[in-house]
Amino acid sequence: MRLVFPFLLSTFIMISGTVHAQSVRSVLDKMYQGIGSSNVLSYDMTSSERIGSKMVTKNMAFRLQISPRKVYMKDKDSGVELLYVAGWNSNQPFINPNGFPYVNVSLDLNSSRVRADGHHPVTHAGFSYLYTQVKNTEKLIAQNNKKLEDIIKVVGDFTWNGRSCSKLVLENPDFKFISYTCTQSETLFSLCERINVSEYMVMEKNNMGYGAKVNKGTILQIPNAFAKKVELYIDKANGLPIYQLVYDDKGVFEKFEFKNVKINPTFDSKEWTTQCASYGFK
Repeated sequence: MRLVFPFLLSTFIMISGTVHAQSVRSVLDKMYQGIGSSNVLSYDMTSSERIGSKMVTKNMAFRLQISPRKVYMKDKDSGVELLYVAGWNSNQPFINPNGFPYVNVSLDLNSSRVRADGHHPVTHAGFSYLYTQVKNTEKLIAQNNKKLEDIIKVVGDFTWNGRSCSKLVLENPDFKFISYTCTQSETLFSLCERINVSEYMVMEKNNMGYGAKVNKGTILQIPNAFAKKVELYIDKANGLPIYQLVYDDKGVFEKFEFKNVKINPTFDSKEWTTQCASYGFK
């Protein structure tokens, strides 16, 4: 089956803003460099994700190391804390629920209790997930003797949250759900990562749950693209996509706003442990 990717077959629309003669390649390279050089990050993020018929908004603080993967996350509304360090704690997140059951717990990365009311696992934190999406798309385009800048245009200069940004607007009018026959037995998460589609869209369409598995030969309804429409605000100063809007056939699917971004900050030696003084683990 041949999937249609939004970065491949998208058309771009102009919205209000001032357009300058910017090179698409220079903007993309700036984004690649910004994301690729940011191995350690701290930031606040407001996420709005559609769960069922409702948009669920969360305000979170992150401290993140890309490689090896280490993530500290705190829900600023509920006080829940999560610490994930690759290779530690049997690769399970260590969680302070800040409430019942009133003890720290370790849970599977893709369990419903960890993933509840969210589209993405904690391993998608930061900007590297989007980086992978764009890089893989560019490789696919190269196979057809094309370049990504042949189909992407910088549509304008905008200021978002006080930051000067270049804005990209992408639309895929051919977005739809299609039948897909699984070629191997694996987790739904690994399948969706491999074919570059939203795991949550597939879960919702097929009435599946977090951590679901699929068998070879299973027929699923999956989107033929990662999204119907994507809007990105790319910070001109650091190249990071600090505001992201993703749409499916129903409308806004998810929105991510990154604020107070600090690139490669110096952390205390206990930062990625439960003994860090600023954490509430007991």
